[in-house]
Amino acid sequence: MDWDGYHAHGPDRRRRKALPATCSLHRGPIGFANLLVSMQGGSVVFDPHVTGACLTVLDEEGATTLRDTLTEWLG
Repeated sequence: MDWDGYHAHGPDRRRRKALPATCSLHRGPIGFANLLVSMQGGSVVFDPHVTGACLTVLDEEGATTLRDTLTEWLG
């Protein structure tokens, strides 16, 4: 993954979603701190606050586990 390119140019607009969220550190209502979720190569990237300052990256196995867990919890 080209992390320098990610920070310089941001994720591909076609493969990203901004999710309304809240931040327990900064507080505020839902939507106060959006969470950018994007697909970069074979990885799912979570970008809290949509700043690129701190990224959480899941490979395919991690993303599949997250999907299955959310389906179980919300199903």
